[in-house]
Amino acid sequence: MEKIMYPVWKQADEGSADWRQRLLEQMSPRLLAEDVHQLRVLIVDEAVAGAAEQCIINRTPPMDGVVSMWVDSALHRAPLEHILSEYVQRFDGYLVVESEPYPLLRQERGARYQVAEGSRTPGMCQVAMLRCPPRLSYEQWYTIWREEHGPLAYSKQAIFGYRQNTVHRALTEDAPTLDAIVEENLVPEAIGNMQVHYAALGDLEKYAENQAELMESCAKFIDMDKVDCVQTSEYVMRR
Repeated sequence: MEKIMYPVWKQADEGSADWRQRLLEQMSPRLLAEDVHQLRVLIVDEAVAGAAEQCIINRTPPMDGVVSMWVDSALHRAPLEHILSEYVQRFDGYLVVESEPYPLLRQERGARYQVAEGSRTPGMCQVAMLRCPPRLSYEQWYTIWREEHGPLAYSKQAIFGYRQNTVHRALTEDAPTLDAIVEENLVPEAIGNMQVHYAALGDLEKYAENQAELMESCAKFIDMDKVDCVQTSEYVMRR
């Protein structure tokens, strides 16, 4: 199977609640009827409005969500993109290779946040769009991201889900160059609370240390004026 990720933008005059309802109640059943094996819908909505200051926006307008689907082959995506186009103003498409490292930590932390298919996952899903800086070779960038920075994700943040998506290629015309898309599920208390985000509630010293260590690590392989990072509500429509 192959995983396709579509950053999506809604119509400017459509409210996030109405758009969410259409994506979940209308679009998702149609996609699932087309033999999509797994479907995840991420939406920037009122539930994560309190985390606005935790976003990093360099590309405008910022994306309003991400639709991810697992299919037998991306070669046969045309019917899926036709359906998607009816519910969004525009979309970019990327074929990715997904990695979910540290399964024991993910299972231990994520057990309390399991919900039924179609329900909102507690907390928020942070989505970061990464590009390899020109100062690094791709091999250098990939090694720093996956082998050096990746292990810090669980130890320095209050996350219970972590998906590293390496972009294989863009699938849609004019899609901006991306090298990776990262999804991190943060606990509900992290919405609008940076101390919780950095796994240091009530401990200012630990908060400063964790934040500084992560930012120092990020600076090794990310140009902060090129990255985009948004907070979303997650709905797993089919696992």
